[in-house]
Parts: sequence; structure tokens; C-alpha cells
Amino acid sequence: MQKLLTDYQVQQFIVDGCLSLHPDVEATVHASIDAQVREAIETEFHMGNNVVARVPQLWEVLRSPVIHGAVVSLLGPNYYVHPHRAIHTSTPVEDKSVEIAADQSGPTMGKGSRAGSGWHQDAQSPLSRARHHTPKYLIGFYFPHETPELMGPTRYQAGSYLYSEPVTPSGVVLADKIEAGTFLLLHFDTVHAGWPNRTDLTRYMLKFIFVRTDQPNAPTWNHRSPLWSVPECTNSEKDFTGAWTYIWSWLRGTDFEPTNGASLFNDLNVIDQEKRLAAIYTDNSENIENLLLQIESLAGKDLHDRRLAKNRNGEIVPRDHVIGAERRWNERAIVWDDATYALIALGESALQPILDRLETASDPWVIMNLLFALGELGLKAESAVPKMTEFIKHPLQQVVRTALDALAAIGSGLNDTFDSIDSLFDSSNPDWQDAEVMRGWTGEDQIRLNAVFLLLNAINGDHNLTEIERILEKALGDKNGYVSAVAIEGLTRIGTESSNALALRFLYDRRWDETMRVYKPF
Repeated sequence: MQKLLTDYQVQQFIVDGCLSLHPDVEATVHASIDAQVREAIETEFHMGNNVVARVPQLWEVLRSPVIHGAVVSLLGPNYYVHPHRAIHTSTPVEDKSVEIAADQSGPTMGKGSRAGSGWHQDAQSPLSRARHHTPKYLIGFYFPHETPELMGPTRYQAGSYLYSEPVTPSGVVLADKIEAGTFLLLHFDTVHAGWPNRTDLTRYMLKFIFVRTDQPNAPTWNHRSPLWSVPECTNSEKDFTGAWTYIWSWLRGTDFEPTNGASLFNDLNVIDQEKRLAAIYTDNSENIENLLLQIESLAGKDLHDRRLAKNRNGEIVPRDHVIGAERRWNERAIVWDDATYALIALGESALQPILDRLETASDPWVIMNLLFALGELGLKAESAVPKMTEFIKHPLQQVVRTALDALAAIGSGLNDTFDSIDSLFDSSNPDWQDAEVMRGWTGEDQIRLNAVFLLLNAINGDHNLTEIERILEKALGDKNGYVSAVAIEGLTRIGTESSNALALRFLYDRRWDETMRVYKPF
């Protein structure tokens, strides 16, 4: 059962990047979840990704008709609940009389809080992936208990998911009170921040990620009218009409018709977000060559390499050192050149020119921009799959990761990629073993995660499911838990007797006896 969104709600989401939802479950469910989470964190340990296994009642919220229907409306019926979860805590601050402006970045949080108070756009987990203007990843912020403003509800900037980076705050939404059970559903790239807790009780909020696994070819909500209009009740203070209408068209599975007007080419990549988005989503059909030249002008600048930070001892550490608005590879989230997004907005007319350039490109950053563009064209770019598959064997893990994600986004014509995918699980590449972040994840970890996501997407199409099942069986043994989680999902979606048996055996072998937590072991 599901309760789909209306046109008005989808348009609200496109403008603001957020919907506030109320799961249709009993109030006692939220109270029970709150009590279990508090007990787990305060008397056991921080559960992180395992919080749903520790508190399985959370599935009643995630699978409720309101939440499930909203996610189906925005990501399609084949969406996936990502294995990454987080428990965000805001502990009481010492000075409860402090006054803070709602748009302030980085106010002091209570000691031990697990919620960043500086304005930020989330990074992917475990490692970086691209920022998408269209809804491909959603964040769910679930508040199991009532959270008044004094307790520190999460705040966000309406419409900011389209930003290339956090800029001067606008459209700040900070609720006076969040009711128990409230579920904020946000575009993954929305700028948000924690808020100090000036009460005596720790605030808990749980974060979930939802992933689209296919391209939209028709509306998946309660659609009534094809006409775009800006809803009356929105919080965004920006005018991103071009981007909004592009996303509306994309979600409906129809071609985008950009606004005609003078070329705004010179406004690409500027800090002013309204100007850069207007430049991307105006009619650039006469600018295809210039857009490609803009991307090619980035060659030779080593933008595929990260800028690494140093610790207090002057030693280089696996953390990004971000300087200004420079677009380059990092391990938080990749923002491509605006010329790349502009080519995507042109649709099929840009396909062959992009593919022609990819045939001759040698600079990694140029290659990755072109690969991303082809992936975002979706099924229109199926003819590019053979060329794109060649980059799975590229020596740089950054290029391989980008190629896998782009191929997954196309999601069709992938049978001939499976041999290359299979090889990624047969041996380890010594050049991909460095820790890319402080938590120790490697480039190979993300490569294999991107590979199983490609296979998950491929299950939706006309592909060799026997071959997909064989590779997913290998992925079950991966040292990265995210990889095995997606592999289990893929095996259950294939749904054969053998694939179900593989998934069931893997889970059976890892069964946890909940009763041992509260009863004397025996």
C-alpha cells in the first residue's frame, strides 16, 4: 500500500528540495522507537549503520504508506534503501541562554553531539559520488520524539540542492517545533546544519538514504497536469525556473524545452547560483561546441587529483583540503563543470558530440565530465555503452568509479559490461588500496560498491540475470559491508530459487539473537 504525492507536492519538492511528512503509524510506534534508540546509544554503543537491525521497528516508519509512497513518487517504485544510516545526536549545551541567528553557520553544539552545525551538503558514503540536479538520492531525517526549536531541530536552506557549494544562506527553514514522528524528505544535496540544544534532554534524529535505480519514463506520483507551476507555499528565495522545469520534465519522462534567449555562456561556473543555473538551463543548442571546448580547456590542470589536508604536525592526511569554489575531484561530492550540466540539459542533441569527444579525450578530468554527461542522458545514451565500458579498465580509480556510475545511470545494454565488472571482484588492484578518508575506505571499496549498484540497476532491464547473480554471489564476500548489502538486495530482486537461497544463507549465517541482549546467555 502506498500514498502517492500530488503534482503540488512534487512541485513543492522541486522548488524547496524538502517535504515534511508524517508517517501513518500509531504514536506509540514513535515513542517505542525513541525509547529503544535512547537505550541503545546511552547504555550500549553507537549503532551507526546497524541501528535498524537493533531497532527493527524503524521499518514500520520506512514502509508506512506515506513514506513509501512519497519515495516512490520521487524515485520510482524500484528505489532502494541505502545501507548507510546515521544517528544524529544533539546534546545539551552548557550555556542555554545563548541567542543565535537562524542562518548562523557553526554555532557551538553540546559536548559529544553527532550533528555538524556548519552549513554543508552531505558527502556520499563510503566515498564520493557526483552531485545530481535531478532526484537520484534522497535523505530522510526522522525525529522519533517531539523536537521544539530549543532542542535543536535540523535546519535547511530551501532550494539549495541545486547549489554548486554552500553560499550566503537564504531560505533558511528552522521549525518552531517538530512533532514526534516527523519525517523530512530532502534532496540529498540540500544545504543543512545542526542546531544547538538548549534543553536538558539529548535530541535524537535518524538519517536514512534512498536511491533511485532506474530512469523515469513516466510520472510515478498521482499526476494530473503536465503544466509546471510554482506552488504558493514554498520557502525558497531563489528563482531557478529553468532548473525546476528541467527536473519536472525529467521526472515525467518527457523532453525538456529550454527557455529561448540570449546566450548566458559567460555565467557558467560563477558563484551567483541564480546566474549559473540560468546559464545551464537556457537554450544552449547553438553552444554545443563551446560547451565542449570549455570542458576540454580543463585538461592539463590535474583536476582529477585531490588537494589533501595536513594535520597539526604538517603531515598529509586522507582528508580534502577545500580551497574556494574550485571544481575538482574530492572525496565528499563531485561537482562537475557547469558546461557538463548544460550539455545534459540539451538531451539527445548533445549525445553524438559528447561521444565524439570521448573517443579522443586523454585527460582524466575531461573524460570524467564527459562520462557523467552521458550517464545523465540515460537511455538516450545506450549507444555509448560500449565506449564507456572501456573505462572500467582505466588505471585511475577515479575514472573507473565515474564510468561505473554513468553506466549504472543508463541502466540498459549492459550485458557486454559484465565481464569487466566480474574482473573487479577477481583480484585487487594494488594502486587502489590507499585509504581515501580517515575511516580507512579505499578507492577499491567504492569501485566495488559502484559495480554492485550497476548490477542492481541492470536487474530492471533486459539483461542476463544468471550472469548478474553469479557476480553478486562473489560480491557477498566483499570486506566492505555496503557491497554485500547491495548484493543481497540484487539477489532478492532477481528472485530465482538460487538467488533467494544465496541471500537467505548469507543472512542466516549472520543472524543475531536479540534475546541474548536482555536474558542471561545460554
